[in-house]
Amino acid sequence: MTRANLLLIRELNINGDGDFADVMIRLERPLTPEQKRALRVELTRLKQVLDAPDTDSVVELAIHNILGSAATQSGYDLIEF
Repeated sequence: MTRANLLLIRELNINGDGDFADVMIRLERPLTPEQKRALRVELTRLKQVLDAPDTDSVVELAIHNILGSAATQSGYDLIEF
């Protein structure tokens, strides 16, 4: 099985009504289990310490802090059916 080179980060319950926000990240190489854990911890930490954090800003800063230049935010389109 091929390891993922895309990462979808989903912030849950962004408005208290169960809505969510997604951010797509393009990776230079698949994440290790340690990187996944560190990224989850950093996302949670930043959400708690930043004033009025929006999903894009939290993800961008967390990616920079944990992965450096090994990942970049990527735009995407959504088709639902």
